[in-house]
Amino acid sequence: MRKLQMTAMLAAGTLVLGGCSRDDDDGDRAEARGDGETGGTEAADHGADPPSSSTASFVPDDVVGTPSCDAWAQDCPEDEKCAAWSSMGDTWDATRCVPILGTGRTGDECSYDGAAQGTDSCDLGHMCYYLDTDGRGICMPLCAGTPDTLMCPDGFNCSIANDGALLLCVYACDPVLQDCDQGDTGCFWDGSKFNCDPAGELLETEPCGYINDCSPGHICLDATSLPACAGSSCCAGFCDIGQPNCQVEETECIAFFDQGTAPPGLENTGICALPGS
Repeated sequence: MRKLQMTAMLAAGTLVLGGCSRDDDDGDRAEARGDGETGGTEAADHGADPPSSSTASFVPDDVVGTPSCDAWAQDCPEDEKCAAWSSMGDTWDATRCVPILGTGRTGDECSYDGAAQGTDSCDLGHMCYYLDTDGRGICMPLCAGTPDTLMCPDGFNCSIANDGALLLCVYACDPVLQDCDQGDTGCFWDGSKFNCDPAGELLETEPCGYINDCSPGHICLDATSLPACAGSSCCAGFCDIGQPNCQVEETECIAFFDQGTAPPGLENTGICALPGS
């Protein structure tokens, strides 16, 4: 599954959001980026608009027996939980009440029955994520708080994707160090923060469309910031502005954040792009 998010575009040295992308099923693993306590608070700022206060349901009129629910309020009947699922079969595009089939909490191993079902072996307030090819993953906490006050445990970010259908606490990370420990994951920008998410396999200069299409160490960047791109966006490499090492001709290591706006520890984060992008 791919997250419905924005590709990144550099304009006049400032990171802004470019064209929309769509979640897609890769056939092998779903993605997402603890226990249920919500110690840390991670607001989706850095210039991004605040998320909508409503949870979209997107359930087609001809789908019956699949009522939508509020993932923030967890307003399902007893022994059920509000979970993200796929009403169309290829993306998490809605929420619905599903049976609670297990007691797994943050960090516990789990099994996932697929986006078309939305059920897993995790407890209320959790979702099975970081899946392998056998549908086994790790229970991750859902975001707590409100759309204006996002709350996750320390070391996690609240990732809101697919118009609010997916509210998940995922591991925070450093894009230059690529310090995600989960298998087949990379450190990707979701429009407001860097999160560990299942990684694609695309390399630098290859066309991409989703935030996690590229292989670890890369970002899906708008074509206008690159010397050559066969699509509207292509994979570009992250770099350390203190030790730049860009391999694509005509690119240089450009600061990802405006001066003074980088989160602590990410001041040297750069992208290999055209000078002046």
